[in-house]
Amino acid sequence: MNVRREGDAYVVEEQGQVVGSAQWAPGGGIVLELGEPREGVALALLRAVAADSSQPGEDAERASSHGSVHVQTDDQGAVVQAVTRLVPRVFRSRATVVSAPRNGWIAVYDEVADRAPRQLGRLGRELSNATGLVVFTIGVEEGAAVHYIAFERGRTLDEYLSVPEFRGPLPPGDAVALRANPTVVARLTGARPANVRSVARTAASPDELPPADELLRELALALGLEGTHIRFEEARYLPDAVVVEHE
Repeated sequence: MNVRREGDAYVVEEQGQVVGSAQWAPGGGIVLELGEPREGVALALLRAVAADSSQPGEDAERASSHGSVHVQTDDQGAVVQAVTRLVPRVFRSRATVVSAPRNGWIAVYDEVADRAPRQLGRLGRELSNATGLVVFTIGVEEGAAVHYIAFERGRTLDEYLSVPEFRGPLPPGDAVALRANPTVVARLTGARPANVRSVARTAASPDELPPADELLRELALALGLEGTHIRFEEARYLPDAVVVEHE
């Protein structure tokens, strides 16, 4: 698969044939055209367009935080119902995407929560409280720190922040509380504690750790979560995803 620039658009070619294209729309947003719905082609195009340094006015506006909510269930319909009911009560958002089940989890990508870690945490707590299920919120904050919160029945059971004092100085006890608890995580997800312990590293500075997106991928793999790297604007193109419009 080859992605290349063609005028104002990016195209994907396979075996000499164009299978998709994407470009920035004049009023904002991305116009995506696919020969057939394929997640890999859609993601390649969206990332190419988003990385385009010539996009108008985006450098100042584009947030560097991104995150998603993961609900431990295979019942997509139940999650869609919960999202439809809860999101308007938690914050104002145009749309939320609910993925198909993957590895025993359903991912939720929200237009607002994707780039706002505080709202992501609120959404995760509300979904866990409403469904009684295990829920993880996970993502990258300001392009520098990886953060997850594990909920069960609306209660926080574990929290991890790769740079515990990323938001400012903390008392020693609070800083320790932001280190992953592999035993709790293993009970919630079935992950091997040793794997979680080796990946969920903490440091005084982001410079002492791998790049945040790389650390996120490693952590998601240890937890068994899929799609943590996907952003809201990409999520609607996932196979069998449901888009819930709120306005």
